[in-house]
Amino acid sequence: MKILEAKITGAFIAIRLLSMGFPIALLLAGCDQASNLNAPREFFSKNKIGSSVDYAVIKWGHQDDHVATVHGFMDDMKSCLIFADVLNKDACNETGGKDCLNPFSCQPLNN
Repeated sequence: MKILEAKITGAFIAIRLLSMGFPIALLLAGCDQASNLNAPREFFSKNKIGSSVDYAVIKWGHQDDHVATVHGFMDDMKSCLIFADVLNKDACNETGGKDCLNPFSCQPLNN
């Protein structure tokens, strides 16, 4: 009986270690330095989600600083502006309300 308990316990530990290691391996696989930062922009330039133009929330006007993609709303531009406004208010609060520069804006991703 003790041998059976030891085998079950050993199997449980192995399964537990695998279940903890698998998500970590997936996380590390997503950290490839050669990842394509333009992938969202390339995808949305060829694919429109819903009936309105999809938008990117970007920071400081640099398309490489793509913070979020807004798509699937009835009016993606309006939704993007709401999202950017919330981020700008948070950025302003971080400076104590001084020198609020509104770093976040919206850019269309497709037509």
